[in-house]
Formats: sequence, C-alpha cells, structure tokens
Amino acid sequence: MKRVVIVGGAGVFGRRLAEGLRATADAYIILAGRSLERAQQAAADIGVQEAITLDRTRANIDDIRSLRADLIIDAAGPFQGADLRFARAVIRAGAHYLDLADARDFVAAFPSLDAVAREHGVTAITGASSTPALTHAVLDTLCAGWRRLDIVRAGIAPANKMDRGAAVMKAILTWVGAPVRVFEAGAWRDRIGWSDCGVIDVPRLGRRRFALADVPDLDLVPARYAPRDTALFMAGLELSLMQRGMEIFGTLRRWGLIRDPVRWAEMLRIAGGFLLPFGSDRGGMIVEALGRGSDNQPVFARWSMFAPKGRGPYTPTFAALLMAQRIIAGGALLPGARACVGMLRLDEFDTVFARHGFTTQIEEQPLRSPFEAALGAEFENLPSAVRAAHRAGPVTRLSGEARVAGASNPLAAFAAWLFGMPPTVERVPVEVTMRLDSEREVWTRRFGARRMQSRLRVIAPGVVRESFGPFDFDMNVTVADRALSMTIISWRIGPIRLPAFLAPRSTATETRGAGGRFCFDVPIALPLIGRLTHYSGWLVEEEVEAKAAPSEKEIA
Repeated sequence: MKRVVIVGGAGVFGRRLAEGLRATADAYIILAGRSLERAQQAAADIGVQEAITLDRTRANIDDIRSLRADLIIDAAGPFQGADLRFARAVIRAGAHYLDLADARDFVAAFPSLDAVAREHGVTAITGASSTPALTHAVLDTLCAGWRRLDIVRAGIAPANKMDRGAAVMKAILTWVGAPVRVFEAGAWRDRIGWSDCGVIDVPRLGRRRFALADVPDLDLVPARYAPRDTALFMAGLELSLMQRGMEIFGTLRRWGLIRDPVRWAEMLRIAGGFLLPFGSDRGGMIVEALGRGSDNQPVFARWSMFAPKGRGPYTPTFAALLMAQRIIAGGALLPGARACVGMLRLDEFDTVFARHGFTTQIEEQPLRSPFEAALGAEFENLPSAVRAAHRAGPVTRLSGEARVAGASNPLAAFAAWLFGMPPTVERVPVEVTMRLDSEREVWTRRFGARRMQSRLRVIAPGVVRESFGPFDFDMNVTVADRALSMTIISWRIGPIRLPAFLAPRSTATETRGAGGRFCFDVPIALPLIGRLTHYSGWLVEEEVEAKAAPSEKEIA
C-alpha cells in the first residue's frame, strides 16, 4: 500500500483532499501539520491512519526520508513568496511531490527543479488546483479545433457562507493593491491586484463584479495558448460590501497606509466571519474563451461550474486528488518537475464533480457585430473592405491615418474634450480596436495621444445604440451607395430620453477607398453649439500576437 503524506492536512484544503483520498484511493494516509493536536483531530474525524507533526519550512531531507512516503502533497500554503526548499527536499528524498500552489511566482520558478527530479526518478507537479490545472483542462475542451483564440477570462465566484482559512487570506493579501503583470489589450502591462474587471452574469449565481487576481494562469495561458488580446483571471465575491472592501484595502496599500498587508489577514478573516449570515452557500467558477472556431467564424464559449451547499472549497483539491489517484495506482508519469497543465482532461473531473453535487455546463454561440446583426441580409451589399472590418473579430485591430477638423468654438471644444474627441490636426495616426462579445462590441479609438471609447449593441432591426459613458445614442444604420451610413436619431442619459431637437447631428459613413482600404467619415455637431469634431481617413487591419510571459526567477 502506498504511503501518502498530506502537509497541511488539517487545513481548509488539506482536510478536504484527505477526505477524497480516503474515499477513493487505496493508500495509507498521513496527515501532517505544525499542530499535532489539530492533525490528530482531523485524522480522527476523517478516519485516516496517522497524524504527525511536520513544519515544511524546517523539514530537511532526513526528516522526509523518515516518513517512508511514496507521495507527499503540500496543501499548506500560502505559496506566495515561498521558496522551493521543501519541494527540493522531497525530491531528493526520493518521493513524488504534488502541491496545490496557486502562487504565480512559485509556479513560475518550479521548472528549475526539473533536472533534480529527473536525476532522482520522481515526478514533481505544482499547481494541481483550480488554477492552472482545471482552467487548462477546460480551455483544452472549449478551444479544441479553433482557428484562433483572442480572449480568455476565467474567474472564481465563491459563496459567502464558506470556510475562510488564514492561509487563503494571507495568499490573497500578498497581491491585493500590488502591481500585477497581465497580458491585456495585446500587450504586457502592469495593473493593480483586485482592480475592477467588470460585471459578469454567472450561470445560476447571477451578476457578480469581478476583480483581477494574481495567479499562475496570467503567465501560463499566454504561454500555452497565445491569445491575441487578453488573458485574465478574476475573483468575484458574493457580497458587494466585501468586494468593494477589498478594493478599498488595495487603495490604502497603494497609498502606503498599509505596509504589511499579510498582518491584516486574521483581522479580515474575523471581520468576514461577522458577514457569514448574509449571502448564500452557493459558489462557482467560469472560464470564457472568444476566438474563431473551426469554421473560422467568431465564437464565444463559456464553461461554468455550480457548487452547492458550501462545497466550493473542495474545488481546489480536485486536480490534486486526480493526480494523486494516478500516482497511487502506479500510472505512467514521466520524471521531472512541471506545472499541472495539459495533464488532465476535463471529463476526468466528472466523477469528483458528481460526488459533491457540482453541475457544469458549456455554452457556445456565434458572434456577429452589431452592424451585421442590425442590417441582416443588407450587410452583404456593403463593400468588401467594410464587411471584412466588421467580421474580423472577436478582436479586430485597425490602424491608419485621419484628418481632423476640431471643435468650432470654446464651448464645443469643452464638450468634445468630455467625450475624448480629437482636436484639429491635418494628419494624425489612428488606431481602432473593436472587441466583440456576446452582449456588445467595445470600440477603442486612438487619435495620436487622444483616446475615445464607446460601447455598441443592436437594439432593433436597423438600429444600433452607441454609448459613451452614461450617454446613449441610437443610430439608424442603412446601406446607401455601397456605403454603411449611421445617423443619430435619438439620445438619452441612463433611462431618461433627452429632447430630440437637442440631439447631436451626425451621419457617419464607412466605405471602400483607394486601394481597397476601409475609409470613414464622421461629422459630429450639437445644435446651438456647433461642430464638435469632423474626422475622416482610412484604416487597414493589423495583426498582433501574444508575447511570451516575462521570465520569473526562483526565490532563494
């Protein structure tokens, strides 16, 4: 019988992993932790064979050899800022190693152990958790056969009524309010941990506000799948009070008012305990992918998981359980050290999902731009350059040049400035990015250093609504003289319809120009005030590919 040691076996995840192994694998299970009393109590509750004292930060090779373990699983955490000494000691002691690490720096450094793992003939696997193991299993299924991948968004949506371990709180607080390197909008850039990522409608859980989380997938998804535009991992708490509270905590850290955020972990965990009566015991997870399918048409796909009755904290243990079962059963695994990506298929999770009452679903739908949807069959009468620009998504990048006639007077200039409209310039470089998803299309226009963004969606046949901040402008869209024509017919702020006689005057056109280029002409004026802007020019499609993730060095 294989001997399996679970470090942190009395913790939030270790205990649940031990339950799973106890029920599904023929192994001698040992729970290890810094507190022998807690480990013994957990062992008695679960019905496993043994409990011992082990501090992974102090254990050496001889300590580990004395355990005579075939497999050691580190479920202790937090892994953020941790070194590789314990994993290296396990390898040199001749045992297989597995962990539930969700720390970006730890997982990035882990392949440096590959040579020593091969030398000792053992398998060492990191990240056998929700991220990256489960997310990559999902993406392998969602994107199978796709021609192109543009955007990946993954997120966890935990229930409010659940266990909150101290290690989990410490792990999160290491990056809340700190700089996080992320591939977004076609480039690597720094964002702030727990910065807002918007609201997503999660199946069976409703609308949740999500925030950026610093996890291994931020490196591994761009490296393995090369999305053209964006790869995000997010977290969305059930209670808005807690979600916004974490944002405030991050802001205080950025301002230098919180210097050691980890010291606040226990206090925040206790504060969260007072909110346990609120919310629900239902949580879940989503993985979304946008790209071009096997037919080379724009497509949106989403996998979602629903966890009932406070069982969400089992999720991070599933990949580790499946990998441990494989090792215990003597499954063929190549020696070496690597992250747990591409090792598990999504259907392998079906048994553990079912055992805990989890349900999952996959949705897939084709994507059409608002203009194609509004025009219907008439869209085919547009010039090829215009059709191509509106069918190149989900992410389309265009660049070119424009001539701008700016505001006609100081009052008009102020209104134009509010909307980000460009000033007068004879020639200015232009970049337009259109991001299409299942609900809307977002246009980001750059005229030199000036940036203007709007949101578009079809609201009726022949009518597209374009939104700038709180203002909505409804446009009648038609095909006339082989050009796309867009005329503002009404406007509103929020739910309030504004007087039509005060609406902006604009009939914009898109057509085919010299050399087959996409050309545009956009005049915008306000009654009683005058011209805000009038820009015209040309655009061509450009291709932007994902770049490799920045290298991470092992922490000594």
